[in-house]
Amino acid sequence: MSGAKITVANILCEFFEVVVHNILYARKLYPETIFAAKKKYGIAVYQSIHPDVNDYINQSLKAVNFHAKNNHLKRLYVCFHKSEKISEKYVFEVLNISNHVESDPLLVEVEQSLRAFLVKLNTSQNYLEDLPDDSTFSIRLETTAYSRLEFNQEPAFEDFPWVEVNEQDKSIESPDIVPLHMLKCPLLSLQMFVGREVEN
Repeated sequence: MSGAKITVANILCEFFEVVVHNILYARKLYPETIFAAKKKYGIAVYQSIHPDVNDYINQSLKAVNFHAKNNHLKRLYVCFHKSEKISEKYVFEVLNISNHVESDPLLVEVEQSLRAFLVKLNTSQNYLEDLPDDSTFSIRLETTAYSRLEFNQEPAFEDFPWVEVNEQDKSIESPDIVPLHMLKCPLLSLQMFVGREVEN
């Protein structure tokens, strides 16, 4: 692994790709038959083989990379909703990204931390209710205003436009927070939790 060619933004996008696929698998949004088992970070993970799902995720991750490489990505959300109402969302809060990679040991430390999170992700299902029938999902990003402006002016992203949503559109009316993991190392700091709707 060459630290000179690999940025933390790229590692983060690779991690988010694995995470999104495994969240979809774990939450049983789609039939298990559209997922194939593979190995990543030394553990078994699942990846969708459905072209439309994969294209949506891949296009979303291009935007993630654009914002992350300039340290303008604040949060990534994986939201589950029915009739536009969010019932559950996975939140990845980016506290710090350092794209100055000088040594492979630091990259190994990042990957070990990401592995620990994936293990936590598998156990989080014990605390969550089944999703409502006919649920859908979306990937949403929170960035700086300047980064949004730059992104919207970039011709490379014209075929996959993003729609700005207000705070109410990404909130849960009666949230219950389930902490998942805190990743903290010299190159990357992330806080991860699940917000879910609670019946009153």
